[in-house]
Amino acid sequence: MPIFEIICLAKSIKHGGICIAGLKTDGSGWLRPVSPKHDGTLYPEHYTFNNGHEPELFDIIRIPCLREDPKCHQPENWLIDSSKYWESVGSLTLSQARNLLSPEIQKYSDSPELLGNSEKQIPYEYLETSSAQSSLALVKPEIIQWVVKTNYDNEKKFRCHFYLGVNRYDLPITDPIWIEKISFLKEGTYSCEEVIEKAELYNFEPDKFILTISLSEPFPPSGQEKLFCYKLVAAVINVADVKQRLRWI
Repeated sequence: MPIFEIICLAKSIKHGGICIAGLKTDGSGWLRPVSPKHDGTLYPEHYTFNNGHEPELFDIIRIPCLREDPKCHQPENWLIDSSKYWESVGSLTLSQARNLLSPEIQKYSDSPELLGNSEKQIPYEYLETSSAQSSLALVKPEIIQWVVKTNYDNEKKFRCHFYLGVNRYDLPITDPIWIEKISFLKEGTYSCEEVIEKAELYNFEPDKFILTISLSEPFPPSGQEKLFCYKLVAAVINVADVKQRLRWI
């Protein structure tokens, strides 16, 4: 039974549960643990540690798995062993950040394309014939704006606008911690400086944001039958805040 250690870099909302993903500490790339549920969604019985705690961003998590479970839209998936507890074995170190996270960010520093194209989604029929090379990415955008909108049910929705090179992306945010931080904001578009000031994020710096991007399960836009996999902002990370919390400085 394979057991992997990953740096948790995403803990995002998914169909009433969550999706977790991270980089393996052995340097062999990304891993997304998935449950036996039809869409792989994780629920508390899958990811709660035996001490009752849950994984958090930058935890080093030891996860027992059964087998690889790659999909055409998510090649990094591994089926978890639901009979075993996950284990927290520490937190991200500065050395791991330099050796594992920095190279992932560098991959997209010279490429404006994100997970295979410059759009906000990928047609599932395309992925069925040409599988995604990756469904997870760590990026440091050049310009970021945070958008709060209200739908017809008067429910707030949160999106992130950012640039990679010349390409502009407009993606939904599924990071529950970041959504909680900005949930009080009124409808509108905000710069990083404005969000930091209004949310009183004292350890954050406006030019230190990095994002974990994940490719969604396939689903059709409203009123359509064609399936798409959408790019999501699965984690919002501020390097200055991380340094403070993990006591690197």
